[in-house]
Amino acid sequence: MMTRRPTFSELVWPSDPGGGNLPSEWASSQCFMILDWTWRAFDALMAKHAPAVDFSQPLEQLERDLVRCHFVEIQLLFASETDGYATVVPQHEWPELESRKSAAAKPPAYDLAFISTANRRWAWPIEAKVLPTSATLAEYLKDVNDKFVAGVASPLHGEGAMIAYLLQKDSTEVFFQNLAAKLEQSLQRASGFAERPHRVTEHVRTSNPNLRLHHLAMACAEPDR
Repeated sequence: MMTRRPTFSELVWPSDPGGGNLPSEWASSQCFMILDWTWRAFDALMAKHAPAVDFSQPLEQLERDLVRCHFVEIQLLFASETDGYATVVPQHEWPELESRKSAAAKPPAYDLAFISTANRRWAWPIEAKVLPTSATLAEYLKDVNDKFVAGVASPLHGEGAMIAYLLQKDSTEVFFQNLAAKLEQSLQRASGFAERPHRVTEHVRTSNPNLRLHHLAMACAEPDR
């Protein structure tokens, strides 16, 4: 069994043997605010910039480009609504050191994350995938299963989200129907987001807190009317 040396963060914010539920309580308490910022930032990104883009044409580095531009909109909302103080800070490409393999190996990183200002080891993660069609789910499902369900993502608590940037002009419900079939479970509506294309699945994990995973279907192309 590999013995890991401590990180800077592990020394500054050591685990409390009697506080095992604290990361989960924190993640649950921040959930609505984080997801609301994420949705409203996407609305702003699409309203400001999407009308100039034809998403049916091939676009280089689209996933990275959408994520970084989405992150800028999150930062703008964060700056305008927190008055310089918040319980979380948004980050892009945040490394999850809890899931590191060795001192030399590069740890996995989240596309987007919200970090606790009280304990920098607590990260609320979001992974994002561009889906050319609502049926091209392989890479999306890989992140669901190999990162979130496996405990690589959200290792200390049971909250997280996946974004599907949808490029095809069809209903987001088609995506949810396909996702439910692949995951072999029903998708639940998310409290507080009844008017959004936003669903939730729950997953049992053996070595980490059980997972409540949010699925945000963000349509980059407007459906045909």
